[in-house]
Amino acid sequence: MINRFFILLFLCVSLTAFGQSNTDELIGSVSFISSQNTYVKFVNTSGIQIGDTLFITKNNRLEPALVVTGLSTISCIGTAIGSTKLSITNTVIARVAVKKTDVPLEIAAEKSVEPVAVNDLALAKKKAADTTTVNKAHFDGRFSVSSYSNFSSDPLSKSTPNFRLKYNLALNAEHIGNSGLSFENYMSYTHTLNNPLEKFRDLKVYNLNLRYDFNKTASLSLGRKINVNTANVGAVDGLQFEKTFKDITVGALAGTRPNDSTYGFDAHLLQYGAFISHNYTNEFRSAQTSLAFFNQTNNMKTDRRYMYLQHSNTLLKNVDFFGSAEIDLYAIENNKAITDFSLTGLYLSLGYRPVNNLSLALTYDARRNVYYYETYKNKIDSTLEKEMRQGLRFRFNYRPFKYFTWGGNAGYRLQTPTSHESMNAITYLTYSKLPFIDASLTLTGTALKTANLSGFLYGATLSKDFIDGNLVAEVEYRKDMIYNQDITDVSLSWRLSKSLMLSTDFEGTLEQGNASGRVFINLSKRF
Repeated sequence: MINRFFILLFLCVSLTAFGQSNTDELIGSVSFISSQNTYVKFVNTSGIQIGDTLFITKNNRLEPALVVTGLSTISCIGTAIGSTKLSITNTVIARVAVKKTDVPLEIAAEKSVEPVAVNDLALAKKKAADTTTVNKAHFDGRFSVSSYSNFSSDPLSKSTPNFRLKYNLALNAEHIGNSGLSFENYMSYTHTLNNPLEKFRDLKVYNLNLRYDFNKTASLSLGRKINVNTANVGAVDGLQFEKTFKDITVGALAGTRPNDSTYGFDAHLLQYGAFISHNYTNEFRSAQTSLAFFNQTNNMKTDRRYMYLQHSNTLLKNVDFFGSAEIDLYAIENNKAITDFSLTGLYLSLGYRPVNNLSLALTYDARRNVYYYETYKNKIDSTLEKEMRQGLRFRFNYRPFKYFTWGGNAGYRLQTPTSHESMNAITYLTYSKLPFIDASLTLTGTALKTANLSGFLYGATLSKDFIDGNLVAEVEYRKDMIYNQDITDVSLSWRLSKSLMLSTDFEGTLEQGNASGRVFINLSKRF
């Protein structure tokens, strides 16, 4: 009854439904393991909060592995759940909410050994395409090489120095020969130096498709692609068709979904579905709603069947609303298939700007991992991952006068099967134009309280640009009072030319006489 009440309430608020991802997976890697903590590197930690659960893949399913106790812009510190044992080779997954469709055009520099947030890439491509003239030829691409290494002075540490390289390639050829044919590709390959056992299993293809635009309102694509109207489904290997009628867009998708563990092609995982989306815009207001139905199978047997709803609008002055819900329509009871109506996840976000220099936001998160009846034959296997993550979070940002900004957020997370009740608060002060040195200074403070941990973290970051903004240097220091750690980070970003960028980053940690460090170097070329 409670699930049905929330669903009906959501429908009343958001009218009918929509199609963007409310959940995304950020993929990182274990970079260092100390006696107390496990360090995980990501491209960026946007969307991850203290108290969140991080997962590993085991037997083709996600298993809780770590609870986040601290984080920076590119790494997390976590404590193991139960008897979970991790190694440097482990890939770690964070599940975060995607709250807006206006993601940046470029994913941040690759500071982990795995690409992340490929849904963001798909949404970014759509944003760029919206500004491109129809049937006008255009080509762009990006190739980057990243090296990543870590080390420790502790001879008893489980971590040994390792050196990894990652190559990323992205291509986008729009309207080849001024025709309706377009091509796009995004892939990545990661390998560890001096590892003879390494194969091409670390080659990941995230996007590889041909698209043909019949006209301004209809298109057909073939290959692997994330559809921005149904991004929550992830990549589809197959055919996708879309047709727009003024403010209404309809579409159908048919193909397979990537393998759960390798992200490779899997002919057994057939999926198909359809969506309808409505967009309203005028000079000052906008709203978007859509509704999608999908059926996913394994060896031609229904694995999951569900409905996805999403709505966002700016119809009220200075107010932004976003909400999404997933409703499972299929279940098996007593070895018989039945029609179900179960709320799998709910995410609501409300933003308010009472004055130009003050913004407020309140979010409610109640997302649950889903169950695939054919992929996971034994329902007991997914008991731990059938968690409802419920939490409230408040954010604010205030700019009382020029160059000065004050902001922060506070969160409360209810107890779940894999994590305890937690509370945290983060605040920061930024002055963007220090006298005499023309640099930016940010002071941060974090308070954390969980069932097992409580304490404070504080830090400061100084950044300055040189050579007309082509060189940016940043120095950061953080003091972790929970584990008595001193953490420093030094980074440089140098635009060597209009299309060539070099980035370096060093993060060092000192705890109980043990020093550890992580070094990242990235060279990126646009063409």
